[in-house]
Amino acid sequence: MTGTELSRRERKKEETKERIFAAAFSLFKEKGFEATTVDDISAKADVAKGTFFNYFPRKESVLGYLNELWLLEAEEQAEAILAERPSGAKLGAKLLDMFTSFASAYEEDRALSKHVIMEWMKRAYSGTDDTCVRWHNLGVRVLKGLQESGEVRSDIDPERAEFVLGSVYMGTLMMWLDRPDAGFGLRDELRRRMTMVIEGLAAR
Repeated sequence: MTGTELSRRERKKEETKERIFAAAFSLFKEKGFEATTVDDISAKADVAKGTFFNYFPRKESVLGYLNELWLLEAEEQAEAILAERPSGAKLGAKLLDMFTSFASAYEEDRALSKHVIMEWMKRAYSGTDDTCVRWHNLGVRVLKGLQESGEVRSDIDPERAEFVLGSVYMGTLMMWLDRPDAGFGLRDELRRRMTMVIEGLAAR
């Protein structure tokens, strides 16, 4: 098989996966996650049911794929921001903007977001899930970058600091999802809480 043929096959597989993903999320928003079946998704994506399972072992796996897409975007944005370091620019505010901006997706559909977070929490602390490990590693790289730019204390363990920030992020998100009457906007509250932690890490 030539490289061109392999590339075409891989591109077709990726297009099929994206079509299934788009069909699934359209139905989740239209019918609700619980009411949507794999048969519904397969029909809307115009693929056989077996094809669905070739890409997603179960319906919940579609939610996991969303986290993969967000991760790719976050990695690209974070690397671009960290690349500014030689200019002497302060990076903390830009990185905080980046991470809180991802919360806007949760605000679009609170009911669906609960399922997304439930799927995430099943894998978050296993230490073996590739997407979760990459999110953690991204946070560590960001904190090391802030140490190199002089914005975060050099005596802080970036691994431990990432877990603290991650806990604040997830804890705020869970509170917002479980208490619609809490009276605070998700992104604003995330910014306030994460800023408190970051200020505690700041270089003196």
